[in-house]
Amino acid sequence: MHKSSYLVCSAALLLAAAACSDSTGLKNEISQADANQLAADFDGVASFSSTDFGPGLSFSISTDGSGASAAVSSAPVPINTSFSITRQCPQGGQTAFEGSIIGSGDRVAHSLTIDATATRTDTKCAFNTRDGVLTLSGNPNVAYTGHLNIVNAAPVGLQTQTHNGSFTWSRTGGSGTCDVDITSQYDPSTKTLTIKGSFCGHVIDVTKTKAS
Repeated sequence: MHKSSYLVCSAALLLAAAACSDSTGLKNEISQADANQLAADFDGVASFSSTDFGPGLSFSISTDGSGASAAVSSAPVPINTSFSITRQCPQGGQTAFEGSIIGSGDRVAHSLTIDATATRTDTKCAFNTRDGVLTLSGNPNVAYTGHLNIVNAAPVGLQTQTHNGSFTWSRTGGSGTCDVDITSQYDPSTKTLTIKGSFCGHVIDVTKTKAS
């Protein structure tokens, strides 16, 4: 009787110890489920629109390389300029993008095609996870590319983005460094977003349908 009770108690202690270890481990590393969500949220902060890059955008477009505030004419014109945009993160902090864009824009037709190459620098950029708010910062930064195509004020064809680099992260009970190498494609005809690649040591293959 005593031996049996001892074995039961030992098993219970082992299970309790394992549970404590798993609980701590989850916070000290990023799970597959969190990696999937974080990859989508990380990519989402970089979702730009014509208000960022097109005619009537928040920064100046110079078609002659002078850097002056030259307005885009009513006819399609080439775009080759630098840009700097700062976005707020979902739970605080910010992400800054600085780089260059090439392409063409037509203010009258409300059309724009650009390719962007930039450096993404995250500063205390915070996201929700299953184990609490996670804050990340550049390590030192992430390389970003993006393709945007708008016709008659609506996105047409695949809109793509890539992120490649690393960041440091922290949340209550854990911290670390993550590598990121993801590519996203948004198909406006089906409102479907796909994200593939690797994020914090996990293979990412996520498909989401955006609400109308």
